[in-house]
Amino acid sequence: MISQWFNIIKKTGLSADMKDGDGRKIMVVNSFSFLTALLCTFCGVTLAALSGDYTILYTAMGFVCGFLTILLLNRRKRYSAAKFGLMFVFCMVMLYYGVTFGESTQVHFLGLFLIGVPLLICSPQEKELKFMCLVLILTCLVLLETNYYFMVIEPMEMSRDMTFMFRWLIMSIVLLLNGIVISFYQINISGLVKRLNKRNDSLKKKNALVMSTEAELAVAYTKLEDYNAKLETEVRNRTMQLRKSNMALESMLLSLKDNNAQLRDQDQQLKGYVAELESLKQDLMRARDEAQHANSAKSAFLREISHEIRNPLNAIIGISFLLLNEQANRNKIPRTIVHLIDNIHNSSRNLLEIINNVLELARIEAGKTDELHPEPFALREWVRSVVNIYQDASKVKGVALQLQVDHKLPGEVVGDKLHLTQILNNLLGNALKFTPAGKKVTLNIYQQETAHWCIRVADEGVGIPKEKQKLIFQPYEQADESIHQQFGGTGLGLTISRRITELMGGTIEVWSEPGQGAAFTVTLPLETKAKTETAPAEEQPDDRKEYASFPSDRTVLLMEDSEINQMIMERFFSHLGIHLLVAGNGEEGLRMAREHHPDLIIMDMHMPKLTGNEVIRILREDPELRPIPVIAISADAFREQQKEALDAGVNEYLIKPVEFDRLYSVMDKYLSKETPYPLRIIRAS
Repeated sequence: MISQWFNIIKKTGLSADMKDGDGRKIMVVNSFSFLTALLCTFCGVTLAALSGDYTILYTAMGFVCGFLTILLLNRRKRYSAAKFGLMFVFCMVMLYYGVTFGESTQVHFLGLFLIGVPLLICSPQEKELKFMCLVLILTCLVLLETNYYFMVIEPMEMSRDMTFMFRWLIMSIVLLLNGIVISFYQINISGLVKRLNKRNDSLKKKNALVMSTEAELAVAYTKLEDYNAKLETEVRNRTMQLRKSNMALESMLLSLKDNNAQLRDQDQQLKGYVAELESLKQDLMRARDEAQHANSAKSAFLREISHEIRNPLNAIIGISFLLLNEQANRNKIPRTIVHLIDNIHNSSRNLLEIINNVLELARIEAGKTDELHPEPFALREWVRSVVNIYQDASKVKGVALQLQVDHKLPGEVVGDKLHLTQILNNLLGNALKFTPAGKKVTLNIYQQETAHWCIRVADEGVGIPKEKQKLIFQPYEQADESIHQQFGGTGLGLTISRRITELMGGTIEVWSEPGQGAAFTVTLPLETKAKTETAPAEEQPDDRKEYASFPSDRTVLLMEDSEINQMIMERFFSHLGIHLLVAGNGEEGLRMAREHHPDLIIMDMHMPKLTGNEVIRILREDPELRPIPVIAISADAFREQQKEALDAGVNEYLIKPVEFDRLYSVMDKYLSKETPYPLRIIRAS
């Protein structure tokens, strides 16, 4: 049982791929560590008992832990550290007992034992480790002899009998350790002799094998000579066969020549086919060019149609706005006429929505993908501005329009406000269109978890059947034909809204039950510029906004060639307390700008003599006129045209028909002062 445990301890850290010599040295280190730990335990107990000083016992237990640590290092494959650690612990034992008991105990004889240990446990390749161990031993001996001579540390006082017993006890241990070393050397020598004997027997066997191999080679040489004679005979026979094969190959060569002639003919045919393919390719390229030309013509046609429609729409919407909101007309127009004007105003907005959707779908079909321009914007202010546009339409129809904004949403979010406005316009327009009088439409803006926010527009209209809910997102599709006959519309709003939503990385979903209404939910990623405080709860917007007039010393220059548009803008600006200068073309506008240096310039992009792009280029090149902000108001609704104007130097770009709420907010951005000024309240829809 004890021998089994000792074998387990002795083989600690061995692995199957280890060489025999390295394995034996590791077993020697393990054996030394374990046996020395036992001797150190015995020596500590005995010396403590003889001297009565149990500090010796505690120190001995520390050395025992050091020897057992060597086993742990070998178990973790730290073989070199284990070898050096063994010598280090031995040297510490020699120093401690030599200093504690003095030279009379002959502890320094342990150094003689230690000198032989590195030669036993270190391999020939570990020269540096062997040198370090020997230097460590010699250093300890020098330190010990120095202490004996100079008495730096006084040894323990002992009686003559106790000194005698200590010396013989330590000398016995030293002799025992030397005996262990000699036995390990003897075991190594015996193993070496056995290996030499095995190698000698192996060489004898190999010599006998070589002799038998030589005899076999002689026999094989005789067989090879016979085989060579047979090969010569076979070569002659094969030569005859090759001559016959050569004749056959010549015949095949003639056949191949005939085939080659046939291939030439086929090659000529293929060249003809290639020429036909080239002709087809040219036809396809011409067809492609024609399609591109047609697409360009279509885009140009749409631009011109949009421009021509938006100008009269601007007059209709502007005049109806003035009729409804001018203070001189208050309480003078009969309610029936007011109702008709409201219908004109709202119908014009519906026509504008149809035009916008048709243009947007044309861009999609042309393969033009809009680039997103996300930027931080005030969420609640944006929602209120969009809802205010639909307040009049809802009141005319007798539909309640409710706004609910989640207080958990941040004050500012990051997104493309232009595209978000387009989505919300389509959803609110559809909801008001399909909701009968006496019902309500609810716009709910709320946060979904922490990463998304939602726009939900719910109505109490006719609803959409389940089987039709997937079709409504297709171009020109509605739930059924009766919807178009009853409510009108193009069926493009939801198609465009879904495309924009997916472009923003979001989704749009619909819930509906026939007779119970419908709810469209747009879910978008929530991005914020910075964390803001929770905004207060939303207040229901009033039915009309109140605008404060601007300071009387402000001057605005309007460049517009349409007399109707001039009249509308003059009437609108007269209520804002602003001195308005009007120019009918670009040249006149530049002359008036140089004379009056206005605070703000508003101009159309299509004017006689000088176009809007030419005017803005001249303004930005003039050092005196360059700081003046410029607002472009144009019927060009394509984004390429807007980008061209903004790149040229326009500060803001508004599309006709002009939203006076939007125009006022843009003007307020450039004309307002930090100091308060007298207010004159203007009410506007």
